[in-house]
Amino acid sequence: MIAVLGIASALIALLLVSGFAYQWIGGLLDRRRLLAPGRLVDIGESRRLYVVEKGCGGPSVVFESGFAATSLNWIDVQEAVAEHVHTISYDRCGLGWSSAPVSERTPTEIAAELHTLLGAAGVQPPWILVGHSFGGLIMQRFALEYPGDTAGVVLLDPMRTDEWPPVNAARRGTVERAQRLTGHGVNLARFGMARLAARSHLCRSAKFSGFLLRLAGSQGKYLAGRLDTEIGKMPAHVRPSIAAHWSAPRFYRGLIAHIRAVPAAVEEMHDAEPIRDVPVVVVTPGSSSPIADMQKYGSLSRQIVARESQHWVHLDEPELVARTILEMVAHAGSQGRGSEAGSAVLQSAH
Repeated sequence: MIAVLGIASALIALLLVSGFAYQWIGGLLDRRRLLAPGRLVDIGESRRLYVVEKGCGGPSVVFESGFAATSLNWIDVQEAVAEHVHTISYDRCGLGWSSAPVSERTPTEIAAELHTLLGAAGVQPPWILVGHSFGGLIMQRFALEYPGDTAGVVLLDPMRTDEWPPVNAARRGTVERAQRLTGHGVNLARFGMARLAARSHLCRSAKFSGFLLRLAGSQGKYLAGRLDTEIGKMPAHVRPSIAAHWSAPRFYRGLIAHIRAVPAAVEEMHDAEPIRDVPVVVVTPGSSSPIADMQKYGSLSRQIVARESQHWVHLDEPELVARTILEMVAHAGSQGRGSEAGSAVLQSAH
């Protein structure tokens, strides 16, 4: 019996060591193969943010991703907009290829990091700000903190603070469960299990990931649905990079930091003042109820309903989103807040 236990312990130890080695080697290869076409920009305090710039001319369009998303989420829309003006997408601290965060993941802290990034990257204001979901809160805060640097704001199904704790206390359990599950992801990634699952689902037959999702029951079914509704709509060539992100322990640590900050982010933005003297467009998906009070977003705000979209508006209707952004660029050019590129877009729009 003792011998059997000894053999079992040795096998478990071997599996753990093998998994750790698999993860370490895989992470090293990921960084060598998949970091391009972007670059890392130093913003101080041992932080570097991964950015992707495309196009030329101004005003520059700046993309802010949703809760757990990265610059990869914008690839199609950024390509379309970059045919007319300069664009920049990036990975927030704790996500993608960027460094770990050193501050709470609230809109104020993230907006300050983004402002520092744009200066360090040499992107001249004013900027057109585009934010999806949680990124919408960040871009609202950015416009409030730096109004002189903001030429326009486009919000894609921005996170509605009245649906989340502490405003909606009934959702507190959802946030707590998400934090616990993400914590398990750190350990699974450390020993290569997350890598096996991510590569199976995104780059191979999905048999192994399907087995794990079935074991997870209803939560696994929910996760599979989210994978299909988001990742399934993205170009196939970005899947290895997504798999690399989801394979790394740092992704789950960064996601935990974002989840933990949800109540603080909601408190910060629930009664935020409207954005004044800057045009704001809110794109609401047809699957959601329209926003009744647009004045809370700004004195110059208006709403567009993307009737064929669900939450990931820019993945469901990228042409509509790109057109809305370029109309904002044109408006900035006509108001004298952009360069000649903005005026050129205005002429082409008419």
